[in-house]
Amino acid sequence: MQSLRRLYLREGLKAAVENEGFDLAKLDLDLSKHVPAKYLKRLASSGLRGEVVFPVPYLLENNPFLLGYYRLLFGFSQKAFYEQGPFAKYKSLEEKGKVPPVLNDSIEALCSSLIQTATILLDTIDPIALDTVNDLQILTLGPQLRASRNVNVGQIAVDVISNLLKGLLAKYSPDLKGRGLTFINDSGLPVTIHFGGDPDVSFSLKLLPEVRKLVAIEIKGGTDVSNIWNRLGEAEKSHRSAKAAGFNELWTVTGVDVGSSREIRRMAVEKSPTTTRFFKLARIVDSASEEGTLFRQLLGSIIGAQLG
Repeated sequence: MQSLRRLYLREGLKAAVENEGFDLAKLDLDLSKHVPAKYLKRLASSGLRGEVVFPVPYLLENNPFLLGYYRLLFGFSQKAFYEQGPFAKYKSLEEKGKVPPVLNDSIEALCSSLIQTATILLDTIDPIALDTVNDLQILTLGPQLRASRNVNVGQIAVDVISNLLKGLLAKYSPDLKGRGLTFINDSGLPVTIHFGGDPDVSFSLKLLPEVRKLVAIEIKGGTDVSNIWNRLGEAEKSHRSAKAAGFNELWTVTGVDVGSSREIRRMAVEKSPTTTRFFKLARIVDSASEEGTLFRQLLGSIIGAQLG
């Protein structure tokens, strides 16, 4: 459970910086302008870039979702950060991935406040490493997860995919409403992504006068190998319904590596013959992996968007 969240937190920042059109030189200038040099040097000596710990205006303006990354790093639950402090007006950054025009002039003030918190954090941690940053975020996240009776491994896995997609689609300024995410693709057509329910994630394209069903994804995030066959059976039922509804691309994402051997792969196909592609969750959130690259290329080609 924690490993999935850790991969997302790391991947979310990475995806933002690697997005086409993101100017690394501007980010470096912003870091130099707002962050004391001694802290940037200290991070550099540990092989880390400044944005790993310090939020700056250029970064949040390009991917407002990342406010959640820094909130977790500094130890704030959503309630403490948005309901018990001065940051309530910034909640839309993390939830909708947008900076309302009324807040354009106050992003620098937000970053300045968080940068002060970051310097205090670095003053108390020695040595600093990427794993340390991830562990601090997980420490904040853990109680949030335990506090909800409805949270389970499956929902966490869906949330990981949801947050990954938000990061990859940030340059399209997606509109988030409830469990749905809508953006205009490179062909000028609206694509809607729905999270949760049956299937876990679905993509559809709005055409006149119809809706084209693009991809249905079932996510089985459990890592218990002994139970994977039952979970694939559940995925198969969902995919059959999705196929009947008009979906032709039917993907299953698992926490277990069903491609680790020819025999396991054969059994996976037997349990869910309707699945057109299998992916391992830990790999698709890792942009450096071959499977992560394939996932982005395939999905991007289907929905008409560049996913890095």
